[in-house]
Amino acid sequence: MDHSFGPDGSDSAVRGSRNRPLFIVGVDGTDSGLAALREAADRAAQVDARILCVHVRSLPGMCEMTAFLAPGAVAISRECRDSREIDAWLQCVQTLDPTGRSWRFKVVSGRPDRCLAQIARAEHGDALFVGQLPRAPWSRWFHRCPARRLARSGVCPVHRTGVT
Repeated sequence: MDHSFGPDGSDSAVRGSRNRPLFIVGVDGTDSGLAALREAADRAAQVDARILCVHVRSLPGMCEMTAFLAPGAVAISRECRDSREIDAWLQCVQTLDPTGRSWRFKVVSGRPDRCLAQIARAEHGDALFVGQLPRAPWSRWFHRCPARRLARSGVCPVHRTGVT
């Protein structure tokens, strides 16, 4: 799904702006994703950049796939993923529409770090903005942060924004 919007509701503003920088923002409906979106919007205003918001629908993990054996679990999982996608899109609308800037919203499925890096390469992104939660000392054993992986990917400058 790829939605393009201009200040007048059309995508003509996006087509006519190929020479402007492109900022890619990973949005997920969380506070850290919103912080990344706000930072990208502020910087885009300074340099007249275009914004591509990307929501990555993560693939189910092993625990979630095991839970699918329970009746109704697949429908509940799908509903939760749909809700996160709507939250991400709504944050984009509430943050970017008042600025009058053109922006796009794209939804893909896969691992967030891989998908965002692939889109940054394909779209020739000039900067990538992602949210990052504070890291607990034990978290490296249980959670691999997509923001950290992206920062090491070298695809383009990565701006990691934390929640204060």
